[in-house]
Amino acid sequence: MLTQRQLAKTTYGMAPQAPTTPRRTTTTWPDRNDESGRVVDVTMTTWGFIGSGNIGATVARLATAAGHDVVLSNSRGPGTLTDLVDDLGPHARAGTPAEAAEAGDIVVVTIPLRNYRQVPTEELSGKVVIDTMNYYPQRDGNIASLDDESTTSSALLQAHLPESRVVKGFNNIFFQHLAALPRATGAADRSALAIAGDDLEAKKVVSEHLDEIGYDTVDLGLLSEGWRTQPDTAAYGVMYAVDPQAWDQGARPASAVEVAELAAASRRHHDPRDAPLPPRRGTDESTDHHNQE
Repeated sequence: MLTQRQLAKTTYGMAPQAPTTPRRTTTTWPDRNDESGRVVDVTMTTWGFIGSGNIGATVARLATAAGHDVVLSNSRGPGTLTDLVDDLGPHARAGTPAEAAEAGDIVVVTIPLRNYRQVPTEELSGKVVIDTMNYYPQRDGNIASLDDESTTSSALLQAHLPESRVVKGFNNIFFQHLAALPRATGAADRSALAIAGDDLEAKKVVSEHLDEIGYDTVDLGLLSEGWRTQPDTAAYGVMYAVDPQAWDQGARPASAVEVAELAAASRRHHDPRDAPLPPRRGTDESTDHHNQE
């Protein structure tokens, strides 16, 4: 298990001093999503979205504001996304999940967990995939390996996508907070988002993209550590809320140090050190803050 000191180290995202205006990075790296080894400028990234609910639409809005292209999809077909695409502007278009997966340099999977086996596999081979999904038994049905905590929701997606590089992210922030908290690199009140993943290069790619849309990064470590920000943990959303009991009452910044400390304090339902936690919550309006499809 990672120590609090290890968790507090933000491997990629601690912002440098100054500047006071948004930075347009020109950093490039070999695109591991392309076997030809082409070099991609991060400002030219295309984000694919499998799921375009509250979180997907919010991330897409931040990405287009940063000058990136987005391809949106959902389970109901591209025609149902016309209003969102029109609202996002010329950097956005809609497609099927397979088309979004194929088009994306980086792909965000943001659907109800119960549908994870519907995520395209071939189109995501070799790609960086951001998993925003959370497990809510009353919505998703009981999944034994998650109930007994022998695995994590992200591990299930990684097993479904064996040729992809899955990174946990965006799963512990209310969409209204995500929209309200982006800041310029170096801003004193810049917030951080937690990620977890097994592939260091994939996490670097995700961190660069989070920086582009206004956030620092806290690297929790391996993908198996992603449980630290799942529902009912200390690091699930409350740090970004002005009122932890009413998340729609405004956003407050949460620094990398604060996010890391809360992740370090998280514990699991079956943690032998403690009395059992209350049963996992359902998916009423007060608890399912993603509305993923």
